[in-house]
Amino acid sequence: MFKFIQGICVCALAAAGLYAQTSPTPTPLPQVTLTSAIVGLAEGQTGQLNALNPGVMPPAIGVVCTGLLTILDWQGVVLKSKTVSVPPGVSMALDVDSDRDLALHTDERRQIRATLTIPPILPPSGSTTPTVPPCKLIGNLEIFDTLSGRAQVTLGVVHTVPPTPVTAAE
Repeated sequence: MFKFIQGICVCALAAAGLYAQTSPTPTPLPQVTLTSAIVGLAEGQTGQLNALNPGVMPPAIGVVCTGLLTILDWQGVVLKSKTVSVPPGVSMALDVDSDRDLALHTDERRQIRATLTIPPILPPSGSTTPTVPPCKLIGNLEIFDTLSGRAQVTLGVVHTVPPTPVTAAE
């Protein structure tokens, strides 16, 4: 009987030791979505969403940031979107042309806004704490005259959109 109890104790201690050595699943950094205010786009204008990665320049090591650029109308309908990988010190853009993309006619106008979504960053495998520096993309929405290229309005993409709460399925 003593040997049986001793064997159970040894197994329980071994199991506890193995459990203590397992690391929890790494938690990703949260996704960040930034939005601009609403602005009108009329016939003959282009809306351009710019995303700048202000990271360090070579020869230092910089992080290439991935982002989802989206231009929506006032009802939240996606007009155009594009995923970009932006190297340090570089800017990428997404254009929506009022004539070509939206088919606006004289005296027509469409309200638009821009969002910039930076996906979550997973920590390196085997790590429980994020050691990868988070990406920073600076966005702005520019409205310019398509023919002359003259900027008419520039808005920052700086307002953080709260994350959608996740609920457990029942």
